[in-house]
Amino acid sequence: MKIGINARFLTAPFTGIGQYTRSLVATMADIEPENDYILFTPELVDVDLPSNCKQIRVAEKPYRSDSIRKAHWEHVLVPREMERFEVDVAHFPYPSNPRRRLPMPTIVTVHDVIPWRLKAYRQKMRSKMYYFNARMALRKADHILTVSDFSKNEIIKYLKVKKENITVTPLAPPLSPDKISCPHFGLRRDYFIYVGGYDDRKNVPRLMKAYQKHIAPFYPIDLILVGGKKQDLEDYLTDEYCERVAEAYLMKPKGKIIFTEHLDQSELVCLYQKALALTHMSLYEGFNLALVEAMQAGIPIITSDIPVHHEVTQEGALFVNPHNIDSIGNAMHQLVHDKALQRTLVHKTEKRAQDFDWKKTAEETLYVYSLFT
Repeated sequence: MKIGINARFLTAPFTGIGQYTRSLVATMADIEPENDYILFTPELVDVDLPSNCKQIRVAEKPYRSDSIRKAHWEHVLVPREMERFEVDVAHFPYPSNPRRRLPMPTIVTVHDVIPWRLKAYRQKMRSKMYYFNARMALRKADHILTVSDFSKNEIIKYLKVKKENITVTPLAPPLSPDKISCPHFGLRRDYFIYVGGYDDRKNVPRLMKAYQKHIAPFYPIDLILVGGKKQDLEDYLTDEYCERVAEAYLMKPKGKIIFTEHLDQSELVCLYQKALALTHMSLYEGFNLALVEAMQAGIPIITSDIPVHHEVTQEGALFVNPHNIDSIGNAMHQLVHDKALQRTLVHKTEKRAQDFDWKKTAEETLYVYSLFT
């Protein structure tokens, strides 16, 4: 079988879709080496994949607008190449299939319905048009893959896809690097860690406020925001800010917030393993891969009380009201002092982590392919 994949996000390996694409393709290629995996990318990427994976560079047309250039590449150029290579199955790992029906079976992974449910992602007319077209195009797909039961129900509700046309294939932690190396900055003290994006729904400012109020003035415990550099969050780091949010404690903080660049997987694994806990206060997710990464590392999780986080962790986390700074801060404070709670959460996360495995996800994905070939 010849499988064509829109592998655009291999050029963005730190993103969730980039990690999903690489891990899924690499595992499928190992499981069924008789298949050929044709990966269409706008630029050739130096990525370690099995020999039955072949990258094909499909150069973008030089439109002045980034969004038009991207949409043309997704909806016109890549489908044309898939037809030229006569692939047996076309897989789009994010909603990017064309509105026209392709001559081969088309599988699309929809990780969440964020662009259709949250208005903040449809502010500009160009965004509205892009996501309207994406929703229409999904009706031309032969089957939808998604990453959680929560997302499946959201797709049924917001995208009007029949439930029998959706298969849940949960994510798993990125494939383990051969060698783990710690970041160049020193890890001399305990720390909480945040891993994820920095758009508004990720709710990072409230996490920072809670940390500055409940942890930083009293404990030599840091908060590491992975990928947090150049995210316009520096205003929260002044001494004056610490005094303002903790008016009764006019002192310099003992803990500090550390912004990092994006880290490669070997550095990220090291940070996870040494962390006191993952802190993740997102207001909306379709899955949340950071929770699974933390579970694999065997560390406690403090996270927002939203339905998908209960599904992913199976209650193996300390849940907080993500809109309330004191709820977040009190949970962090509780975890610092309660060793029994730490042990209980670690036991739950280590047990739940066993349920997430790329081999299982790849096998389920290949099974869906087989239904249409």
